[in-house]
Amino acid sequence: MFKDIAIAALRENGYKITKPREWIVEYLDGNKNHPTALEIFDDIRKSDKSISFATVYNTLDTLVKANIINEITIDSQSSRYDPDTSNHVHFLCEKCKKVIDIHSDKVKPILESMPGKVSGFDIIVRGECDSCIKKS
Repeated sequence: MFKDIAIAALRENGYKITKPREWIVEYLDGNKNHPTALEIFDDIRKSDKSISFATVYNTLDTLVKANIINEITIDSQSSRYDPDTSNHVHFLCEKCKKVIDIHSDKVKPILESMPGKVSGFDIIVRGECDSCIKKS
């Protein structure tokens, strides 16, 4: 379903559906790793596929503007991309840099208590993940 919606959004924004754009959409479909544009570019190229970084960046930008994926700013170095556009919080492990989705019914009451209409939100909780704690 994600693939169909993303492809339709690209078409609606005037993009031809090329193989590289399909690869990007397929890469994001179900991806829970919150990759950067560079990670997507590198991973697709590892599969011996010819793609430009500009294509990756422009395709991601279009998908963000069409509300098909979310752009997450975790640090000043680079944005990360999340195909899960449901209301959720992100947990950033400051040790291993992994980003984990946290789905909770407790987010909805917070959003409903805002003194106006909420158009979106970014909540990033920082700490140390269970895996890193166990390794310590």
